[in-house]
Amino acid sequence: MPERFLLKLGLAVLMMVAIGCAAQVRRAPIDRIPEDTDSDIRVELLEEMTLKYPDDANLYYEIANHYYDEVMPVEARTNYERALILDPDFNKARVNLAMLLVESDEVDSAKVLLEEAIRRDPTDAKACNNLGMVHYSELEVDKAVWYFKRALEIEPGDAEAHYNLGLAFAESGLVLEAIREWRVVLDMVEEGETADRARMSLERAERQIQE
Repeated sequence: MPERFLLKLGLAVLMMVAIGCAAQVRRAPIDRIPEDTDSDIRVELLEEMTLKYPDDANLYYEIANHYYDEVMPVEARTNYERALILDPDFNKARVNLAMLLVESDEVDSAKVLLEEAIRRDPTDAKACNNLGMVHYSELEVDKAVWYFKRALEIEPGDAEAHYNLGLAFAESGLVLEAIREWRVVLDMVEEGETADRARMSLERAERQIQE
């Protein structure tokens, strides 16, 4: 049998195997659950779906997010980790799990996860911003500034990253630079938590330079 034919046959078999593997991952119909469904009922429905769709990483991610919001860290962690086992490239699950670990004082493990997220996707602005916050919390201000700037290179309109960069500048004694960042935030958003924090930080900084 000609080698070329054998090669084509082998490639065809590999493609069929790949298609078969992809077809085995059935997606749960999460969007069928009405948006106004009670939170506890929603998670019950999601949990029930895992029996029929056990390989859907996004399903476990949605369940984990519920437990995260309800401050149930053990359940949230279990489901984020399950999502990552099913889909190692699922960066949103990796980033959220990292922030959960930060809140549980597992900072080193959180750093590893965020660094892995950035390795897998260098354009993940949220991962860069969150890793900046981890470094900022440990007073590693230069590293924090680098990651906040990287997040803004990827997503210039990220008001949260601008606010965080202002914090890092202020911690470094660069008050004018911090003021600039917080003014950028208020140019972007007039209301909301980020705007309120930027406004308060800006007022303190302006009083500081007037004294």
